[in-house]
Amino acid sequence: MTNYLTDRRDQIVFGETPAMMQPLYGEALPKPESGKHRFVIASDGVYVEAINPVLEVRLPVAKSVIKLPYGQISAVGVCLVNGQIPKRILQDVCEKTFLCVPNEWAGLVVWDKIRSEYALYEPDTISFSNRHISYRNVLPDKYELVIDLHSHGNMPAFFSKTDDQSDIGGFYIAGVVGNCDSGEPTFATRIVVNGHFFGCSDFRTFFTID
Repeated sequence: MTNYLTDRRDQIVFGETPAMMQPLYGEALPKPESGKHRFVIASDGVYVEAINPVLEVRLPVAKSVIKLPYGQISAVGVCLVNGQIPKRILQDVCEKTFLCVPNEWAGLVVWDKIRSEYALYEPDTISFSNRHISYRNVLPDKYELVIDLHSHGNMPAFFSKTDDQSDIGGFYIAGVVGNCDSGEPTFATRIVVNGHFFGCSDFRTFFTID
């Protein structure tokens, strides 16, 4: 029901990012449009939902101070559509971040649509040092981005203001590896949904354990 939106601009905003009610009695909501996100109002607050060819996301955004007359959302989190990523790719990431110390490194975990498998893709680097790295994140058509990773050399893992700018668009998991040669590296993770940042499980949990 959008007929109350009398301004075309509001109609466009709602069309691009709708807000929906979680059904209390009826059938479950259909999945969001691929690549876009929506907000769902449930009994305990607001959730964001999004899907693309490699990720499905449902995460809480705001908790309601009262119980709302809508349905409950039972499962939240970030799901890999194609299953867990092989551990060997994580091992390769850790080795490359170690070998690059004190400089920073960048790599993209991708889904190869032709081979139907995960791979580690190292993008073209524009510039790098022990304080920054700049790289091209345009992928070949055969790849879908799953995790965008970079390292911080000897510094701890965190998301900088520069990272916030580079993550302004797209839909993927973002990760940082810090203290790369300390023997006890640090890690930071978030999910990026079209310019919005949400807390997320440690990106290492998306890899197989054996």
